[in-house]
Amino acid sequence: MVRRDPRSRFAADAYVFPGGALQADDWLAGGVPPCSGLTRRDAHRRLSERGGDPPESPGASLALHIAAVRELFEEAGILLARSVTGNTGELLSRETCGLLERSRPDVQQGRRLLGDIVGELGLELVPEELVYFSHWVTPESSPRRFDTRFFMVEDQPGQTASHCGIETVDGVWVTPSEAIRRFEADEITMVSVTVDHLRVLESYRSSADLLAFARTKPIRSVRARRDPGSPDGWDLGTNGAPW
Repeated sequence: MVRRDPRSRFAADAYVFPGGALQADDWLAGGVPPCSGLTRRDAHRRLSERGGDPPESPGASLALHIAAVRELFEEAGILLARSVTGNTGELLSRETCGLLERSRPDVQQGRRLLGDIVGELGLELVPEELVYFSHWVTPESSPRRFDTRFFMVEDQPGQTASHCGIETVDGVWVTPSEAIRRFEADEITMVSVTVDHLRVLESYRSSADLLAFARTKPIRSVRARRDPGSPDGWDLGTNGAPW
């Protein structure tokens, strides 16, 4: 999990999962890096076949996958990619990881496109490794609206996760149960949607079990209610239905 800057306009100082908003270069063909095994049609199927509200178009579905890959790289320093000449599962070289780390601030601050850097390094993204997990939408009365897709992915061997020092000021590997304990003890801040997800994650004993569940679980588009008593104004609002 990464800790947001205390000066952030939203969820200041909160521990969150890496993520962020779609950007123009997540959509445009010229700005999207080569993808090893995910077409627009495949991406759209992934985000619609198990239920919930689908994205507006196949292009939007692929853009959401690309945005998730980019934000994971920007905020946590992990890039889902492989060499275009390599084998499936082959680790990125230490040299390549070093070049990516030095390029990370340029991507985050908009000085360079991730697609250009990936192409120069002879890499292709592997967004197909993302596992779609849930879809949450903020209440219509919320002053800031979010339509958020959550994904899961296994950590990438050979890469080291780290906060970015710009949008995020700290990072930590933590079990779901320990994160919840710290939150309930007022040791850390989290928004309610993060806590709700952690309560699901903590019921699984291994990442393999959790990922197996994530790959098959039904998806329900959750439209949270406004709750003045919640620190972030969100309430689960599922009326008892599983999400």
